[in-house]
Amino acid sequence: MPQDALLQEVQLLLYRDDLSAALALLDEAYEKTADPAYKEHADRIRGWTRHLASRDAYRDAYERYYRDLKGRFTLKHLERDLRVLLGFKTRKVVRRTAKDPEFQLLEREVNAAKPARVLDAGSGEGRVALTLAARHADVRIDAVDVSATNVRLASAMNRYANLRFHCGLIEEIDRYLPQERFDFAYSFAVLEHVRDVDEVVSTVMRRLRPGGRFCFVVPMNEFVVNGDLPACRHEDGVAGHVRVFTEAGLRERFGALPGFTLEKLHGDWPKDYPPALTPVEFGSFFVTITNA
Repeated sequence: MPQDALLQEVQLLLYRDDLSAALALLDEAYEKTADPAYKEHADRIRGWTRHLASRDAYRDAYERYYRDLKGRFTLKHLERDLRVLLGFKTRKVVRRTAKDPEFQLLEREVNAAKPARVLDAGSGEGRVALTLAARHADVRIDAVDVSATNVRLASAMNRYANLRFHCGLIEEIDRYLPQERFDFAYSFAVLEHVRDVDEVVSTVMRRLRPGGRFCFVVPMNEFVVNGDLPACRHEDGVAGHVRVFTEAGLRERFGALPGFTLEKLHGDWPKDYPPALTPVEFGSFFVTITNA
């Protein structure tokens, strides 16, 4: 457990997913003091972000992660595959996701926009795309994810003719959906992971028709410290969230764009956070912008 005041500040930044600020603090401290502890911590954080070095590194890291997590043969996964085959899992996913406040805000936007073509940019195992397809049979949805394992699992659950899953990076959409234009796009819990937020957002906006809406959800995690923080660790060696989003930062970055809205959704405080952290605001931001 780091007791150094600066290292405690670094741990707070890491729990908030603000890796760049943590690195800047450590690099500055090492330059001033030559304390090897600061360099050791900085090197470890940089190790968590090796997958950001290139598109191939990012693709490989996420596929390896999801293949190990969901793709290996186990009795639990065999049971899952049987429930998928019988359609039980799809129905359960749709039923649960429809109750999710984030999905309900998305559906409100879909109902208002009445899109014919929708892009899910970063679909994961497909829960949002499946639910949208189930509840809006007149909407054609193309869902994209970087992990072949996720795409395989989502495709196996897909019972809907209006939904297709594709494997690839959002930034490389021209490779697998070269001609498609969309009326509406969304991205749930993706922008905190990607290599380059601006590149991903600009790629999505470029594929929207004029007046098309883009909705995205990112984490909201503001908290204060009331004791010593244990070291923040990533057991798989990769940082899932590589950046923090704040209300002020989102407004500064996207607030001048047409149709900008921002809503806060407060969520349950996770049990795996250390007791030394007290939440101020925790949940997610739901942001919308329009392609002029």
